Amino acid sequence: MKQSQPCQRLIELEGVGEVCAAMLFCSLGDGKGFKNGRQAFAYVGVTPKQFSSGGKVSMKGIDKVGGNKELRAALYLGALSFVISLPDKPKTTKQAWLISLVQRVGIKRACIAMANKTVRTAWALIATEKQYQKTLLPC
Repeated sequence: MKQSQPCQRLIELEGVGEVCAAMLFCSLGDGKGFKNGRQAFAYVGVTPKQFSSGGKVSMKGIDKVGGNKELRAALYLGALSFVISLPDKPKTTKQAWLISLVQRVGIKRACIAMANKTVRTAWALIATEKQYQKTLLPC
């Protein structure tokens, strides 16, 4: 079986098009520069800001100062396009997760969560050189 190019594997992700896949590949490289997906999404800048005082930790919003602003915007817009086109009845586990997340926290926070998940998944696809497989829900 012929291995597909990394950008072609990234296009299979939900909410990722050609431009976003190219930007992800350029930012992440071959994936060897990051120990895990957490380091990759921190590099892109899709991490929550942490406020700590007196042993109390509060996470609010994303840190818009660091990271790649263009990639973060592209990931957010891709996630937004996927979220607003969600079906009423989910077919995959990711759709079911997003539908419940949108109901709990709203569209914008769900888009940031999906962008975070997209970067982690993209890093895993690039680092392991595997194909993306959607997990279908049982009928």
